[in-house]
Amino acid sequence: MAERIIATGNTAAFVKLAQGIPRDFRLSQHGSLFTQNFEPEFMELARTNQLYACNNGSAVGLANVAAIPTTTASYGLYNNHATKSLVVIKVAATATTVTSPLDFALIVGLPQTPQAAAETKYANSLAGPLGASGDTTPGGYLTDAVTLAATPIWQTVAHYGGNNGLLGAAAVAWLKGMYVVPPKYCLGIDIVGSAGTTPLYDVDCVWAEMALDLG
Repeated sequence: MAERIIATGNTAAFVKLAQGIPRDFRLSQHGSLFTQNFEPEFMELARTNQLYACNNGSAVGLANVAAIPTTTASYGLYNNHATKSLVVIKVAATATTVTSPLDFALIVGLPQTPQAAAETKYANSLAGPLGASGDTTPGGYLTDAVTLAATPIWQTVAHYGGNNGLLGAAAVAWLKGMYVVPPKYCLGIDIVGSAGTTPLYDVDCVWAEMALDLG
């Protein structure tokens, strides 16, 4: 019969624990292993100043496309960092004119090839830390009219369906680490919808910059 290994633990109250001190597994009062997270989902990333964001800033919004692209993308989240990857948490698109189509889809794609040269930051777009401190010049930033190094597997990550011509209509994708953008790679971002009367969209992203061992 196979050997059984039994883990033992102690019940514990919700308190702040000192760093660097070994702790037992925590058990519930009914003897099960505690896996509940008391802290908000992204609190630790925020506490350690690893969360960053970008948006159009004062840069004009870009029009959608009417079909799934190949290597061209209206927007891109480029990683200009030398050693850290961008762990993408959120990507969103917001209609900034009152001529948006009835429905539109937010799509993203990550090529398996780095960009041949650094992409230019979209003029007047913003990128910086989400918290009160952190690197004010993060590795990630928004780029526009980007030609990706290879055709990615485009994925629909969010969709808006509502009133035609609604200013502020948004498609928000909580990716939560589904895409990891290595150094010098670019995540393509686009909005697919009918042409309408030239609707425009702003894009914003949230990510964590982390040194990862990539397989």
